[in-house]
Amino acid sequence: MSTKLRAAIIVVSDTASKDALTDKCIPALREVFQQDGGDRWETAQTKIIADDVSAIQNAITGFTDGADSANLVVTSGGTGFAQKDVTPEVSSRRPVIMQLHSHLLHCIYTYLLGVDM
Repeated sequence: MSTKLRAAIIVVSDTASKDALTDKCIPALREVFQQDGGDRWETAQTKIIADDVSAIQNAITGFTDGADSANLVVTSGGTGFAQKDVTPEVSSRRPVIMQLHSHLLHCIYTYLLGVDM
């Protein structure tokens, strides 16, 4: 059994879902985990999907439900926001998020911004 934490990377991109060679997110995120993760993370689980509500829900819950679930799921989406983009809305509501902990998000933002409390 691995002692490393497992991160799953989901790229939500219509372009990359048709041609995986166009994706630059997975290699970049793997590099971040490798260089800045203190040798605590493995990123074996990756998926590239189209920007579709059910595809996003299925990808996230596929990585979080079950015996081999990820400790962290990171979503990244292509080149920016477009009218069709639904990743933020889908990944922040049921059935993907069963319980939202806004205080935890506040703590993460505070830490990332370097705010002393």
